[in-house]
Amino acid sequence: MRGQGSVEYLVLLAMVLIVALIGVVLLGGLPIGSGEVARGETLAYWTAVRPFSITDYAQSGSTVYITLVNRETQRLILQQMQVGNVTGNFSPGWTIGPNSARNISIGGMRPCNATTYTDYEYAVNITYDTADISNRLQVGAKPLIGRCFT
Repeated sequence: MRGQGSVEYLVLLAMVLIVALIGVVLLGGLPIGSGEVARGETLAYWTAVRPFSITDYAQSGSTVYITLVNRETQRLILQQMQVGNVTGNFSPGWTIGPNSARNISIGGMRPCNATTYTDYEYAVNITYDTADISNRLQVGAKPLIGRCFT
């Protein structure tokens, strides 16, 4: 009889813990799908920075596709963009007007698909010119983080 009470107590405690865990997950207390959480944080950072912001990005195969926006009130000339250990050169420079976007693709990345690996993370550095100053450098404080798809 004494053993039966202990088992009932443990079962009841387990049920209470399961209900509490479900409640925490439903209220958003635990990050489910952390890859999407990291992508959201990355986009929040990159859409707010200046002079260039990144409003969208994805990787397909060994190519990264980036939408780059000039957030300044003057035209900027994109010279190069380093994503991870690959540098895309845009010599003699791509002119991007104020509040204008350019779609950029940079090849040569590690092939991304759900069977070889599932996530990617790339540091980003952008070299550009203004009307007055050449070779300015924008260093991203947050990397581009995403999930590979099949």
